Amino acid sequence: MKHRKIFSSHVVDFFFALSLFCVFTAAAFLVVVIGADVYQSTAAHLEDTYSTRTSLAYVVEKIRQHDSYGSISLTTLDGETALLLLDTADGTVYETYIYSDGSHILELTVSQGTKPSVSLGQPILDVSDFTFTEKTGGFLELSVKDTQGNTQTVLLHPRSSGDISQPQSP
Repeated sequence: MKHRKIFSSHVVDFFFALSLFCVFTAAAFLVVVIGADVYQSTAAHLEDTYSTRTSLAYVVEKIRQHDSYGSISLTTLDGETALLLLDTADGTVYETYIYSDGSHILELTVSQGTKPSVSLGQPILDVSDFTFTEKTGGFLELSVKDTQGNTQTVLLHPRSSGDISQPQSP
């Protein structure tokens, strides 16, 4: 009888350890599943907003690089509003146009006096809409809509902005 009591206590110990291991395994599996779901949703969100954030950061940096009086203006290029940035290198003035064709943000750099052609622009990123709007007080509003329909807007005030020129034809 004493032998049977020892055997039954070992069986209880075994089932207790087994059930504790199963609970730990289930909890670990649940943590892994929840972590994978969080990672997947975060990665999807970053991928969805990549083109809007990157395009705005790119254009804002271009504006900051050209932030001197008279170097930043809005113009029209084939009927669409474009950002015109002036740059001087080795005594030659270059005009950089940043504009949207409805499916991309494009950039075109030509020497001053050369008639720009929208078809020659280099695609920067895929977007469905990109707009430039001059606001009161020298502010420039940049708004981008990506191919998934996500829209982001930046309000920028160039330090040299006394006047961002009104749209003018090149």
